[in-house]
Amino acid sequence: MSARGARARGSRGAQAPAFDFDESLLTGLDPGDIAAFEAGRFEAVAYTGLAIDEWQLGTGETVDGCRFTGSTVGSWTLRGARIVESVLDGIDATVVSAARSGLRDVEVRDSRFGSFEAFDSTWRGVRFTRCKLGFVNLRGAELLDVAFVDCTIEELDLLDATARRVAFPGSRIGALNVSGANLTDVDLRGAEVFEVVGLAGLRGATISPEQLHLMAPALAELTGIIVED
Repeated sequence: MSARGARARGSRGAQAPAFDFDESLLTGLDPGDIAAFEAGRFEAVAYTGLAIDEWQLGTGETVDGCRFTGSTVGSWTLRGARIVESVLDGIDATVVSAARSGLRDVEVRDSRFGSFEAFDSTWRGVRFTRCKLGFVNLRGAELLDVAFVDCTIEELDLLDATARRVAFPGSRIGALNVSGANLTDVDLRGAEVFEVVGLAGLRGATISPEQLHLMAPALAELTGIIVED
């Protein structure tokens, strides 16, 4: 048996995302109020119960070591900004504009996002848990160690994205666009995916036998196979 064959037989599927961020280290944070928020204090601060019509972070600005809990945001712009080692818990945001932004070691839980425009962004160690997301635009993004756990996503656009160690356990995805994507250790097992655009872009992903059965007609059409009784 060749070494390649041995690896294939011994494979256990996609490598899982790795998360090093320990949010228990976010202790002793200064309590933040609306005055601190408007003053742009976004380092080691805990904000709770904010109601914000518009939040704008400029290129190069950073949210570092913060916790946001039970807050609503009408329009959130963070183009070119960064969020680092922070927790977003119970956030309701209508529109997020995060093109070319950077997220590293970020936990997002029990939150709702209407549209999330994050094309050409860079995500490292990012986990969404029990979140509801409308349209998520990650075109051209670079994703490493990212997970969507028990989430509902109406549309996820990964066109031309590069993704490594990304998983979707227990999640529902209405439409997934992987046209031109570069996937490595992307695990779709355990997810309900109702529509896939750009099936050729799934190369490098791991799917379940049930998912393969559902995708079989589209795969046959893609490869030019004629299936007849």
